[in-house]
Amino acid sequence: MLRSPALYGAAPGGDPALERRRGDLAHAALVVLERSGLVRYERRGGDVLATDAGRVAAHFYVGHRSVAAWRTELRADSGPMDVLQAFAQSDEFRQLAVRADERAEVARLAERVPVPVRDAADSPAAKAAVLVQAHVARLRLPGFALAADLAYVAAAAGRIFRALFELSRARGWARAAREALAWARMVDRRTWAAESPLRQLGKAAPPELLRAVERSPLPWARLADLGAAELGELLGAPRAGPLLHRLVHSVPRLALRAHVQPLTRTLVRVALRVTPDFAWSDAAHGAAERFWVCVEDAAGAQLVHAEPLVISQAHAAEEHVVEFACALAEPLPPQYFVAVLSDRWVGADARVAVSFRHVRLPERAPPPTGLRDMQPVRDAGVERLLGGAPNAVQTQAFHALWGADESLLLAAAPGAGKTRAADLALLRFLAAEAARARADGDAFVRQRAVYVAPFAALVRARAADWRLRLGALHGGTRFAVVSGDAADLRRVEDAHVVLATPGAWDRLSRRWRQKQRHAVRDVGLFIADEVHWIGGAGLGAAADDVAAAGPAAGGDDAGADAVGDRLAATYEAVVSRVRYMAAQLERPIRIVALAVPLANARDVAAWIGAAHVFNFHPAVRSAPLEIKIHASGVAHFASRMAALVAPTYRAVCASPLASIVFVATRRQCRALAAELLTRAAADGAADRFVAPGAAASVRDAALRECVALGVGYYHDAMAPGDRSA
Repeated sequence: MLRSPALYGAAPGGDPALERRRGDLAHAALVVLERSGLVRYERRGGDVLATDAGRVAAHFYVGHRSVAAWRTELRADSGPMDVLQAFAQSDEFRQLAVRADERAEVARLAERVPVPVRDAADSPAAKAAVLVQAHVARLRLPGFALAADLAYVAAAAGRIFRALFELSRARGWARAAREALAWARMVDRRTWAAESPLRQLGKAAPPELLRAVERSPLPWARLADLGAAELGELLGAPRAGPLLHRLVHSVPRLALRAHVQPLTRTLVRVALRVTPDFAWSDAAHGAAERFWVCVEDAAGAQLVHAEPLVISQAHAAEEHVVEFACALAEPLPPQYFVAVLSDRWVGADARVAVSFRHVRLPERAPPPTGLRDMQPVRDAGVERLLGGAPNAVQTQAFHALWGADESLLLAAAPGAGKTRAADLALLRFLAAEAARARADGDAFVRQRAVYVAPFAALVRARAADWRLRLGALHGGTRFAVVSGDAADLRRVEDAHVVLATPGAWDRLSRRWRQKQRHAVRDVGLFIADEVHWIGGAGLGAAADDVAAAGPAAGGDDAGADAVGDRLAATYEAVVSRVRYMAAQLERPIRIVALAVPLANARDVAAWIGAAHVFNFHPAVRSAPLEIKIHASGVAHFASRMAALVAPTYRAVCASPLASIVFVATRRQCRALAAELLTRAAADGAADRFVAPGAAASVRDAALRECVALGVGYYHDAMAPGDRSA
């Protein structure tokens, strides 16, 4: 381009690097792509965002003219004829001219194919529509030129029909997606949907047997329920029964069972159990079979959810459980349809109806607690212990925490000061116990406070903070971090405040009626931090360094406690046991529960017996939070993570403050840190992230090198010294 600028329409002189001309070309190309619906182009700032249609076109190598034609031809209610029409209007067939000597033959083929053609017989679209059906029907064509055109259309048909399927799936069009996938399978297998699925087995199925099966009045779905003798009797050829039985069970067949559980009034969790019911054959099925799990609304028009399912040969005899969440419309629909569509086989789909007739939706969540404009509390002692004046959240909950002894639920966004607010309840409890000890002349340990948090690292951090700020109160307040061993009972007896993970406190309090566990019964305040983890099924793992830190870590199985369902069940049992102990001992135990904003705050408050509920909106936080969602439609995990590196790098570079990036695995921690540094070096700014005062006491060599350049990472398998560096 620089050598011959005139060939590219660049005027000589004034722009030796042709930057303006290249910018004009890029702008013109983006405008065309935007008109075709492939990108969103912000002309003033130059930002470009790919759309679903753009990603589909890039994946299947489809031109923008084809996508523009599909936008007019493809609709939500498109049937087989409409999908075929959209296929024929693709730009790939624009040069597929109908020659003078082919018009009669194309017109004759148009009368033989089953799906009518809308366009004129001498148009390229009509020729493409006729030839793709001739390919499926295995018709023999006269003439070398027409056969060559048939080969060209057949080679592009599978790719284009699958692009139409992906485009319909992205737009949520259930019927159009079904029809496009049906066309793609018919083209690949060269079998019509009305024909017997046994034709896909090739030479393994004798022609006379195929004709006999297609003449049979029994539907295809019923053949798999018959035995070999019954099949032979049905066809009038007993000897062919075993062969037909084997062939019928070679076609993929699935048994479906679905269970639904409403999460909210607009969201339902579906657990789909898929059981393969066919004989696996290497020749017919290869190493794996791919299916599509699709959820359709009651009318079969809206695609509510879709995701792939791969069944491998190693697990062909096992039941597969697919769990996903999908949206619910209001009013509640009578049912959804869950369909499992084969990606390759014609006539191998399964479908089950999921009824919502007896589903009870949760009650409507009450509105969040409004943040009031209140005068902040001015108390020198409280400010000294809290490290500053109470913020707006703490001020609004101040009188419920400091001036009363009822249980309380405080749900607010991270960083809103929930833990400092719980300090008020702890200070009130310690002051009351100290006053009682002075009045009775007893030792300052009769009742104790218990703090429970789901992770050992959080327990250790809270213990260190309280020892520093509250350790000198009332002549010395003793804190004990316990691991749940029997030897911890002595430490509990001597402590004013006990800190533990749910697993540790569960082991100590499980046999609370025993005489030697009186210290476990003498609890006056129970602080449950991060209580939203009680509903944390599937939230993932957050294992800690318990093995390295020993019993002081807060539980020798904290790593197991921090895994999804087990943590949720243990935490729920611990909190429920506190209320049960209070009822059995006929002595009130104050529960202060801390959580992020909850949709079912009223239910949680009723469960812990809270008299005061503060459930603030997620937007109520000390620092404003701006949420931007950058989705990725890449199914493969490693490819999806790689695709998100570029937007992550741009976001980190655009932020003037320090950034935290959360990833799924510890391997991704190291990979993303290295990728950020690599991209910075490629931009000629290797020291872009370097900040003064970087940690120099890191033992891991790779981490030390990253930290020296301003990028660090943190995961649960790191050495304790590196985590605290």
